[in-house]
Amino acid sequence: MALTAIKRAVMNARFHKVNKHYKTDPVVGDRSYIQREGKEPVEVLFYYPEKRENMPVFVQIHGGAWVGLDAVDDDRYCQRLSEALGAFVVNVNYKRLYDKSFPYPQEEVVDTVKWLKAHATQLGIDPDRIILSGGSAGGHLTAGSAILLAQQGIQIAGQIMEVPFLDFTHTIPIDFPEGDKLYKMMFELYPPKLPLDSEVLSPAAKITEKTLEKLSPAVVIVCGRDPLHPQGERYAELLKQHGKLLDLKMYKDGYHGFGTDKAEEKPEQDKLREDCFRYKVEKAKELYAMSKEENHGKAENA
Repeated sequence: MALTAIKRAVMNARFHKVNKHYKTDPVVGDRSYIQREGKEPVEVLFYYPEKRENMPVFVQIHGGAWVGLDAVDDDRYCQRLSEALGAFVVNVNYKRLYDKSFPYPQEEVVDTVKWLKAHATQLGIDPDRIILSGGSAGGHLTAGSAILLAQQGIQIAGQIMEVPFLDFTHTIPIDFPEGDKLYKMMFELYPPKLPLDSEVLSPAAKITEKTLEKLSPAVVIVCGRDPLHPQGERYAELLKQHGKLLDLKMYKDGYHGFGTDKAEEKPEQDKLREDCFRYKVEKAKELYAMSKEENHGKAENA
């Protein structure tokens, strides 16, 4: 126990040093906090389109293996999304595992959605057109948050997961030899408050039919050169079987994280990156339209 505490302290110091730039880096978005009763506020960045009336909402959840990066790294990407979608974009700077372990970051996203719906009039947003989206660890948090929302009967317009991690049970094989070692170390230091084989943490392996029936429609993006693509494909198949899959997109020559990575890191991925951005915008608009039509139909039948 003492050795684990020492390891945790050392890792915490390293992670905080690496990720300290959130509060000091210049950003395009507006820094804000979503207040929660009895809990710490959620750090967010807000982005506004030109027309601020009845705006759809796009909630962006950054990647980084649950311990790296932060919302600042998706800053300009989110501004671009806001302009392309005419949407109010909420870039969530969730607590990383060295601060709060699972399901705390998922609960931050859930509480963000609840806050958006409760303050829709003041914000000028359409509470029925909220999309969750993220890549890698952000895709994992997107899936888990959407599940928690569905379990609570809270409707969103949809979810877009890019190269998501979706299984801690090792049920779905992946070509990631160091993965087991990384996860073992991570959860030894930061034990989750949910079992790793729960549907929130391992949805591709453990999601139930009852939850699938309640889920919002989804878009799944995978890459052929990403060792995680079998997990995304498995989850997409489960979603499809229950009528919850809008589309599965495969970029055969794409690498993990290519969609939001900086261009100078993988210049050969520029074309795919731009195509993926256009694809996300297209599918987000479809999800918004589907939600609007569905809620219009409910209103007519009421």
